Amino acid sequence: MKKKLTKDEIKGRGFKYIGRTAWLWTIPGILIYIIFRWYPVLLSFVVSLQKYQILGKSTFVGLLNFKNLISDPLFFIVFRNTLYYTALSLALVFLPPIFVSILLMEMRRSVIAIMMILWFIPVGSIASVVLWKWFYNTQYGLLNGILVSLGLPTSGWLNDARIAMLCLVLPGLIMYGPSLIYIASIQSIPEEMYEAAELEGAGFWQKIWHITLPRLRPIIAMLLILAIIRNMQMFNQAFIMTGGGPHDVTRTVVMYIYRMAFQRFKFGYATALAVVLFFVLLVLIYLQRRYFKENPDI
Repeated sequence: MKKKLTKDEIKGRGFKYIGRTAWLWTIPGILIYIIFRWYPVLLSFVVSLQKYQILGKSTFVGLLNFKNLISDPLFFIVFRNTLYYTALSLALVFLPPIFVSILLMEMRRSVIAIMMILWFIPVGSIASVVLWKWFYNTQYGLLNGILVSLGLPTSGWLNDARIAMLCLVLPGLIMYGPSLIYIASIQSIPEEMYEAAELEGAGFWQKIWHITLPRLRPIIAMLLILAIIRNMQMFNQAFIMTGGGPHDVTRTVVMYIYRMAFQRFKFGYATALAVVLFFVLLVLIYLQRRYFKENPDI
């Protein structure tokens, strides 16, 4: 006769079965992640130490590519431009949607519904960049046309080195409204918290500062990391609108990587530049995690 299992033995076998099933479904995803994410990262470190040839034989050059980066004046220019673009984008595109979403939630539900429908309308990013390039056109563009109709002097826009980078950031401010993620997070805050605050005599701004913003802090922290990574890898806007000009004031790190790899075929040099960008992003993310925690009490 088979031995009758106890409840604890049945429970233990059930956990083992669930554990094996979980690994069975997880391992393919882990393998795909390693092959398509971490293997290219590790390979880039190897390529950065070589004079890499796609068809010919690659030769090991050690840290020569990194030494050449330091002696390249354009290396510091593109990093300065990229950091400047990131700072502008965070100030003008990342922060305003937070407060606009908070203010929007104070409006009527019909207005909120209309705005959410407008934000759901798909807009092709490349098509919108091309459209804004024509808006900035100094001869036929919409913006200069508006200035002329108002009797104001026209601007060089993308051809003006002083405001070219700002012109790359502004479309993001106008086209991408408050994030639906913020709105969903605000809607999840219990109304009882606001009602209790009102009974204690809290005003509108006090409720935002002590209730809304602390509840949004984890979402803001997560989206801030994603925004830093996205902005530090900006390519489409500058490549389509300015090509890096005028006078390299809008040339970013990723544009320079593209130029060295696919126009000059210096793959080792371009990969070394990508490795430096990788470590710069690590430092920025560390600083963000260090000084802007999801939970300030930790």
